[in-house]
Amino acid sequence: MTQKPKTRFRLWPYVLLSKRWFMPAFWLIPGGVALWWAAPNLPRHEPSLAFLPLGISGIGVLLVIYTIIARQANITCKSNRFVVHTPFYPVAFSYHRIEMIRPMLFNNIFPPQQEKRARLQMYYKLWGQTVIVISLNDYPLPRWWMKFWFHPYLLHPQERALVLPVDDWMGLSRQLEVQRARLREQPGRRRANG
Repeated sequence: MTQKPKTRFRLWPYVLLSKRWFMPAFWLIPGGVALWWAAPNLPRHEPSLAFLPLGISGIGVLLVIYTIIARQANITCKSNRFVVHTPFYPVAFSYHRIEMIRPMLFNNIFPPQQEKRARLQMYYKLWGQTVIVISLNDYPLPRWWMKFWFHPYLLHPQERALVLPVDDWMGLSRQLEVQRARLREQPGRRRANG
């Protein structure tokens, strides 16, 4: 029995961010409630100050929700496109936009000596890892818009390319190549090119 090829690949920058933020965000919730409960001397006649500790809990709830959503960030390979699912904004890329797919070391794209210490600590698992770099003939959206929604490590700083640190870079590379080859072999496409 053949195993069905994997079509969903988790994006490591979001997974690592989620793991790092989840517990601190979670502890903001009871911390804010405890502060509100334990501080009866706050001026209750000033509502903005009285409910400030509950605002801390609210921020904790939002961050916990974000970390749960971020953990689901992935790349999915469809028949005519692949989709980069960020926490709030998925972007589809046609296989026709791909110029080249190549593996590279994450260090060669984002040298660790140029990174801030906090980022090095949060994403330490990425350095030394092999990632997929997809050179594109064009982005489906303006680059500034993609920078707004994408993690900084998903866009190549010097090229028009995606950097995809995923849990299975060989599987993703294979899937992308298989889908591109399938598209090239379609009868209508061969007639149009011939």
